[in-house]
Amino acid sequence: MKQDNYMSFSIVAGFFIGLIISIIKFNTPELIILCTIICTISLYLIVIFCVSFYMMFIDYNETKLNTDKLDSTLDYYLNEFDKREKEILSVRKYLKHSISSLNDNREE
Repeated sequence: MKQDNYMSFSIVAGFFIGLIISIIKFNTPELIILCTIICTISLYLIVIFCVSFYMMFIDYNETKLNTDKLDSTLDYYLNEFDKREKEILSVRKYLKHSISSLNDNREE
């Protein structure tokens, strides 16, 4: 997940957490709005702090995807799924033939 997504999520989560806390604690609309804004800003700042430390200590060369290995692995699994699908279709064809032959034998 990208860092922008974490920050966007923190804004939304901070708003709803702040709204719930302020509705439980305060009765006046001014205090409810103020507490909601303070909770939203504080959660946003905490997430920015965490994302900043994450970006400071991460090594981008190690986080890149190895696309060649990923493509070969996906091709392998695609081929395996095709093999299994063919096996299942042959078993299904055999069962369909067996059931039809049993029905024909019963009719005679």
